[in-house]
Amino acid sequence: MKIKDSVAVVTGGASGMGKALAEKLRDAGARGIVVADLDVEGAARVASSLGAIGLAVHADVAEESSVRELVARARERFGSIDLFVSNAGLTVTGGFEAPDEDWRRAIDVNLMAHVYAARAVVPAMLEAGHGHLLQNIAAAGVLTAFGAGPYTVAKHGAVAFAEYLAVQYGGRGLGVSCLLPQAVNTPMLAASVADHEELAVLRSFSNVLEPEEVAEIALAGVEANQLHIYPHPEAADSFRLRAQDPDKWVTEMRAMLSRRGD
Repeated sequence: MKIKDSVAVVTGGASGMGKALAEKLRDAGARGIVVADLDVEGAARVASSLGAIGLAVHADVAEESSVRELVARARERFGSIDLFVSNAGLTVTGGFEAPDEDWRRAIDVNLMAHVYAARAVVPAMLEAGHGHLLQNIAAAGVLTAFGAGPYTVAKHGAVAFAEYLAVQYGGRGLGVSCLLPQAVNTPMLAASVADHEELAVLRSFSNVLEPEEVAEIALAGVEANQLHIYPHPEAADSFRLRAQDPDKWVTEMRAMLSRRGD
């Protein structure tokens, strides 16, 4: 799809990757950008910075009724939605021992939010014969996240759902893209890294990119109708190894985990 003259909805748009994506959409010529977030004041600041094409909406992506209200507000203002950017997400740590509520929270925000978005926008996109879903999933969706079982499982499910949509509806004009970055310099990264020493260890495994860099790569991938978008090439390399030789991949991942000291 072409970004120019499109209408886009961006969830989690008050800061970090969502803010960067909204700004890049403006720069690319979008005619309408809906900035959605639980932090409606932050969303309003971002929307205001976009000028007349911006609209701020309070939304909780873990609640289907809230997603439907978001879509209704977007259509009321701009008439249609060409691109739905499911960017909102959260990190949930722990493993099998994590309480059920943590597993449910990870799945609701990191997986079911994509299902709710699809229910709300895909039928109209299919009727129109065009439309695109951009899902910011993270490389954990095709690899794994150390010490974060609920997060990893939910992200894998999100990738599987996106691929299902691409197979099932791609022939009817629906585009689907999974954004699969590793470390990005956002508030979420800062919240998940305990100190400068841990950040240094993280940098030894992956280049920490700025949100603006990742947003530019993401929108180029959308215009190319690219299913998997890897801002970090090393994540794509690891995914290929996982597919070709899963035993070797597990061995390498264990070695990385050991070097982290976990």
